[in-house]
Amino acid sequence: MKILALEFSTVTASLALLDGGAVAAALPVDAGQRRSQGLFDAVADLLNRTGWSLGDVGAFAVGRGPGAYTGLRVSLTAANGWALPERKPVWTVSSGAALAAEILAEKPELSQVVVWGDARRENIWAGCFARGERLCPRQVGEWRLLPASARAEEWPDAHWVAPSRAPQAEWVGRLFLAGGTSEELQPIYLHPAVMVAPRFDAAGKPPA
Repeated sequence: MKILALEFSTVTASLALLDGGAVAAALPVDAGQRRSQGLFDAVADLLNRTGWSLGDVGAFAVGRGPGAYTGLRVSLTAANGWALPERKPVWTVSSGAALAAEILAEKPELSQVVVWGDARRENIWAGCFARGERLCPRQVGEWRLLPASARAEEWPDAHWVAPSRAPQAEWVGRLFLAGGTSEELQPIYLHPAVMVAPRFDAAGKPPA
């Protein structure tokens, strides 16, 4: 089966085409192309490199974050739109799992890795992954929002991934082909709640 994989959780987004377990073509996508038209242009460029069309693609694999909400929303919406006419599968996995799988493949000495990112307002989001069956890592517990200052205290025995590393579409596709279970068709968005002071009280008067 031919697969189109999309990973748009960071400003260093990427696309990949996989065929029979091998990567047929891959393409980095810069931040300026993460909105709808830029994504469509980048996919057209990638397909041209292999001589494929969207009709040749049998399934879509999409990284769902955590990360930049705009990129995640655009990539999931596009994949669903392409898949709908012929009811092709849209499969999702956390972008963190894709990055964890790549790191664990590179470093066989590691048993656990922590994928993390900036959640703003001096917070980070983080998730821990352990080696699982085949390529698919196993998430240990839930995603967490943590104070940035507490980073060294969490999962002290795990390897924290360098902040320069970004998930790659190739690994989103590899996890699909490894037979992992699809997650929800929704972005994972982990940021602290924004509290806005009310402009009026229950009686419609400005607060004192």
